[in-house]
Amino acid sequence: MQYWQLDVFAERPLAGNGLAVFDDARGLSASAMQGLTQELRQFESIFLLPGTTADTFSARIFTVEEELPFAGHPIIGAAALLHHLHSPAEHADWQLQLTAKTVQIHTQRLAQGFYAEMDQGVAEFGAQLSAAQAAEFASAFGLDRDEQDMRYPATVVSTGLPYVLLPVTGPGLAKAKQQRALDLELLACGAAFVFLLDIDAREGRTWDPAGVIEDIATGSAAGPVAAYLVAHGLAPRGTPFQLNQGRFLQRPSRLQVCVGQDDRVRVGGHVQLLARAELLVDPSTL
Repeated sequence: MQYWQLDVFAERPLAGNGLAVFDDARGLSASAMQGLTQELRQFESIFLLPGTTADTFSARIFTVEEELPFAGHPIIGAAALLHHLHSPAEHADWQLQLTAKTVQIHTQRLAQGFYAEMDQGVAEFGAQLSAAQAAEFASAFGLDRDEQDMRYPATVVSTGLPYVLLPVTGPGLAKAKQQRALDLELLACGAAFVFLLDIDAREGRTWDPAGVIEDIATGSAAGPVAAYLVAHGLAPRGTPFQLNQGRFLQRPSRLQVCVGQDDRVRVGGHVQLLARAELLVDPSTL
């Protein structure tokens, strides 16, 4: 069984967010997928299984801690790899069937790497946090009140994976470091993660709930951020714009987003194929 190492939201190799893709994961149990993700130490890995048509695959996504119903950069990366493996054309379209929903992705072959863009659907706006709730989240990242951006409300937004979008200042974003595991009672507002957002710079940061790993580029948060900015009149509807992430990890990443006139959110980015490897053990024994 082979697997691939890719860089997603990366305009060159060794930038963006690293990803492991198993292009044919038949024979792997869920526990093996979890174990391989922990072994490879990627923020996320994606495991593909053939679907009913040549352009359809089912997919399972794992972090080092758990399986996710939806995620961004694994879908973008997996679609680019499918284009590399299965289509000589310049453009191609794919469907990935996840536990949360089926996602449509359009890919384009470039002189270097690929560009992939997925339709995340219409964003769902959840709870708007009180000032006290927002301050509690900010304190978990070592931030004081004057490092929050009080112009806009902290809000739960989802396009498949719900985030608390917490507006912070530029200095606050630079200072932020998750101090403790996030209180599950706080996340009872319906979110799975917290995304710190510098609205003026269109830049963000997020960690796993335990605060162990900072994500480099978060496609599942980019859609909610795009919808939030458009809803508050801070970005144009129907016009693509760019979000930034990964600067503080020396892995600058560019996430292209667009909220259409129909409110559907699209998230895209460049993908670089970096390496191919092979398991030397029988997958059925894992």
